[in-house]
Amino acid sequence: MKKILAALAVAFTSLSATAAPATLLPSGGIYLKYTGQEQIAINGASTWTDGKEINWGVFVVSTMETADVNTSRDQLDPSGDIFFANKLSGGQITGMFYGIEAGAYSPTNPFPATKGYMDLYWRDLDKMSATSLTGTANNVRCGYNCANGYTEGTFLARLYFDTGMDTGNKLNTIVGNTVPSSNGFSGEADSYASVDMSKVGLWSEQLNSDYFLNSEGARDLRFKNSYNYNRNWNNKTNSNILGARVDDPGQAVALPEPGALSLMGLAMIGMGAALRRRSRK
Repeated sequence: MKKILAALAVAFTSLSATAAPATLLPSGGIYLKYTGQEQIAINGASTWTDGKEINWGVFVVSTMETADVNTSRDQLDPSGDIFFANKLSGGQITGMFYGIEAGAYSPTNPFPATKGYMDLYWRDLDKMSATSLTGTANNVRCGYNCANGYTEGTFLARLYFDTGMDTGNKLNTIVGNTVPSSNGFSGEADSYASVDMSKVGLWSEQLNSDYFLNSEGARDLRFKNSYNYNRNWNNKTNSNILGARVDDPGQAVALPEPGALSLMGLAMIGMGAALRRRSRK
C-alpha cells in the first residue's frame, strides 16, 4: 500500500510540474486589490471606433488575500492572509477593461454606465518581462480587447459588468458618483460582475460562484473603485477623452479548483486499478 501511495505522490508531483504556473485560487472568499490607468469619454465622445465605448483601461493586481464574510451574499472583508503579491509570486496578474458604454438616466446614479468587459491574464515572469503601469496611453491599446503588456500570457477569465447595483435603473451596470471633468475630478464607482463562460479561462469555473445576490439575481464578483483625474492619460487629440488613475478593491468567492478534483478522481481510479492487480496476484 505504501508503494502505491508513493507512486501516486510521484504522479501528482509530475502533473503539478507541467501545470500552468498561474497562482491557484484557494476556495472561499477572496479580496483583491489592483491599480490601473484609464480613459473616460465625456460630452458625447467615444474611446473606440464604434462610437459607443466611453471607458477603457488597464490594470495590475497588487495583492490577493483570503476574505471573511461580513454580510452573507453581499459583503466580504479582507483577512490579511495574502496568497498573491505582484512579482513576488512568480508572476503578475494583469488585464484590461473595455466596452463600457454610457448608461441611461438614473435618479440615484450621477455618472451611469452600462455593459463592459474585464479580461484577466497571468504573466509568467520566468518567460515574460514584468509589466509596470505606463505613464501615458501612447501605444498601449492594440485592439478592442488588446493592450500591450496587459493582455498577454495565460488567459484566466473574462468578466462582464452585470446589473443590480443601480437601484434607479436596472439597465445600468456601473454606478459613478462623480461626473468627470477636465477641471479635475475624484469619484467612486460600484459594480457587480459575472463570469463570461463563452470565453473560458483557467479561473472561469472557480470564479463562477453566483455568490453575491441583488434584486436582479446572483452575481460572481463585486467591485468598489476610486477614479481620480490623471492628465498624463488624456487623449492628446481629443480634449473630451480624459485620463484617470483607478484603484479597485474587488470581492469574489472561489469554488474548489476543478482540476484538483479531476486529478483526485484520476488518482482514485489509479489506486483502484493497482489494488485489483495486487489482489489477483
